[in-house]
Amino acid sequence: MTEQQMGRGEEVLVPTTVWRPGASTVPPAAATVAGSGGSGGGVIGPLGRAGEPPLPPPSPLVASVGDIAGLRPRRRPRDGGEVPGADVDLIDALPRDDDPATHQRAGWPTVAAWLRAGKTAATRRDRLAVVAKFVRWWALTAPGAGLWQVTEDVVVAYLDQLGTGSGAAAGLNRGGKALAPATLAWHLSNLKSLYGYAARRQVIGHSPAQWVEAPEVGKVGTTPALDLTEGTALLRGAQAIAAEHPADAAAVALLAVTGMRAGELESLTVGRIERSAGHWVIRFRLKGGAVIVVPLPEVAMALLRPLTAGRKPNDLLLQRADGRSFDRWRQQTALRRAARAAGLDVAKLTPHMLRATAATLLLAMGVPVEKVQALLGHASPVTTQRYDRGEAQLDEHAVHRLAELLTQQPPPGPGRTADEPIADPAKAQPHDPRTPGSGSGADHVQHEPALLAPTVGPPPAGEAPPPPLTDAVAAAATQSHES
Repeated sequence: MTEQQMGRGEEVLVPTTVWRPGASTVPPAAATVAGSGGSGGGVIGPLGRAGEPPLPPPSPLVASVGDIAGLRPRRRPRDGGEVPGADVDLIDALPRDDDPATHQRAGWPTVAAWLRAGKTAATRRDRLAVVAKFVRWWALTAPGAGLWQVTEDVVVAYLDQLGTGSGAAAGLNRGGKALAPATLAWHLSNLKSLYGYAARRQVIGHSPAQWVEAPEVGKVGTTPALDLTEGTALLRGAQAIAAEHPADAAAVALLAVTGMRAGELESLTVGRIERSAGHWVIRFRLKGGAVIVVPLPEVAMALLRPLTAGRKPNDLLLQRADGRSFDRWRQQTALRRAARAAGLDVAKLTPHMLRATAATLLLAMGVPVEKVQALLGHASPVTTQRYDRGEAQLDEHAVHRLAELLTQQPPPGPGRTADEPIADPAKAQPHDPRTPGSGSGADHVQHEPALLAPTVGPPPAGEAPPPPLTDAVAAAATQSHES
């Protein structure tokens, strides 16, 4: 604005994000909780221009987060619940109205709207699990504090306690164990989503988790994978139980040949299986919301046909006997049945292990990373490459060469185990550096014989006798002394 315009009192457009001293008694910076250090939180007050009322809180149009699709609370065994009822009750107990006395915005409407905004049921369940754990921890750490009073330092402290199994988080981790970096990154990603959503809806000034750095995640995944022999046996086990447990057999086959996630398998409907371009295919929604098409080989279709005959397209493809969904716990039961039929160890078999198996076997066979990425629905090839830990890498690992050098035995090869010796260790000749003609050791004896052939005789008064010598060393030392 020019001086002439100011003198004439002309009105000009001024950016609303610029606060000028004297324009208002409360600058926009006041829209943060006192003591938050500007890292998060929100109050009832102007956001933008002076005197502008806050935007209305989100309205998820449900009375309870348990009314959101995919978040039906589980109150007792086999009641059809999808998530722990305690988590639903905890979130429903958050404040539902703004508090003018404390200048705090309501917590429940925003959290419920954020949960409902999840694109899939699996995403909503993940979000509920993360926010419920965080609310429990925050109540133990700062009793009475609101969810929007969290600062960046609070988020950092929370992740640190989860990652070390210490503080208030120790009682929230299963067995009090520290969480792996990948799990910590998952928690942080969901917290960033929550607080980013609250900032976008202008419930808070900005997200306290925005600039928190994610932990370094290793390049190799930690989920164990079956080898080719075990994977083949498991699929045969599924075929063996198909007559008695058809849904179990189909679930194992789909997990094995497509590598889909447990949540993706649970939400499949009959209409997702269709004929396209001369192939049977299945369309399913990924965790992030995208839909992919995967061809179904005959080994899988043979187990799926009995489940599709005469059923409606919107019916769940896999169901329990009482009509409930085939969740990850029921899928694990199916895996154990197939494993027992195949004579495999069922102690730690999980649906995610078959996903890791699919990726590991394909990468080990030389299938391009981008093709495996498309099958698994990964957003980044870096995630896919974490499964590149197949037998080829382990067989050629440098540790085998190191063991060969240290034990004078070659690494294990086809038809021979690592514990099988190639020569009788009793016949192996020990290497003596003092033996003439033994390389650098012989040269060392010639130049500094005193170091290897000490004078033999009684020790000086007041000194302890030297340690006993072996026969060979004693003879060499005596010969050197006599010469």
